Amino acid sequence: MVADPRGTDPHQPVPDPPAGVRLGLLDYIASTSLDADYARAARMRDAAAGTPPDPGGPTGRPPGRPLGARPASRTLLVLAFFGVLVATAAVQNSRDAPQAATSRETLVKQVDARRDDLNRRRTLVRVLQDQITTLQARSLDATAQGRAMRQQLTRLGILTGSEPTRGPGIAVTVDDAPGATTPEKRVQSQDLQKLVNALWTVGAEAISINGQRLTSLTPIRDAAGAVTVDFRSLTAPYTVSAIGNPQDMGARLLDTEGGRVWVTLQSNFGLQFNIEVKDSMQLPAARRVSLRHAHELQGRR
Repeated sequence: MVADPRGTDPHQPVPDPPAGVRLGLLDYIASTSLDADYARAARMRDAAAGTPPDPGGPTGRPPGRPLGARPASRTLLVLAFFGVLVATAAVQNSRDAPQAATSRETLVKQVDARRDDLNRRRTLVRVLQDQITTLQARSLDATAQGRAMRQQLTRLGILTGSEPTRGPGIAVTVDDAPGATTPEKRVQSQDLQKLVNALWTVGAEAISINGQRLTSLTPIRDAAGAVTVDFRSLTAPYTVSAIGNPQDMGARLLDTEGGRVWVTLQSNFGLQFNIEVKDSMQLPAARRVSLRHAHELQGRR
C-alpha cells in the first residue's frame, strides 16, 4: 500500500497534478474535498479489496483513470439534479396556476358582494334618516309646545352647524401673494385658523370656508401642501363667509389679534386680504355632525 503523499500531516498541501495536465477549479475542489480520515478509510478499503491505490492523490483513485474524470461526472450529476428541481417546480406551478386563478376569482366576487351590501346598507341609512326627520317634524308641528321645541332645535342646529342657515354678514377673501414662491407668501392653515377665531370673537353666528361649514370640531390644517377643512382639500383663494351683524363684525375684525395678523401678512408679505359686506348669504349644513353629549332640560320630564 502506497503512503498518502501528505504523510501523517493532514495539513500537508496536495501535490501538483502531473506535468502537462491543467487542473480546473472544480476538478481541484473535487479531488481534494475528502478529509484525511475519509482518505485513509478509502485506502484501507482498497487494501482489503486488493486494489492498489493511485499514488497521484490521497483519494485512492484507481490507476489509469484520467485526472478530472470523477469531478466531471459529479458536475453532470449536480446539473442533472438542479434540472430535476427546476422541472419539478415548473410542473408544480403549472398545477397550482388554475387553483390560484380560482382563488383570486373567489376573492374578487366576495369583495364585490360585500361592496354591494355596504352600498345597500348606506342607502337604507339615508332612507331611515329621512323618515326620522319627517316623523320628527310631524310630531313637533302637532302641538304648540312641539313647534316651540322645533324652533329651539333649529336655532341650536344653526349654532352647531347641523342646520343650513341664511342671513347677512361679511365675506373675507384671502389669497397668496402674486407670484408666491415661498411658504411665507402663501396662505397657511394657521392663518385661516386665526381669521376664523377672530370672526367667532366678533360675533359670527355661522362660518364657512369655500362652502365648507365649520363647527367647533372642524379641523383646519395643512396636508400634502394644501389646506384642508374637515378633511377636504381647498385651493386658494379662500372665501371665509360669516353670518352676523355685518357692520359690527367688519369694524371690530381689524381690532382682534387675528385681524392684526392679517394686516401684517398683507403689508409685509403681500398676501391678499379683502372684506366685503353681504346683505344675504346661504351657508350649508356641516358635512358631519355627531351628537356627543345631551342632558335633560330643567323643568321637563
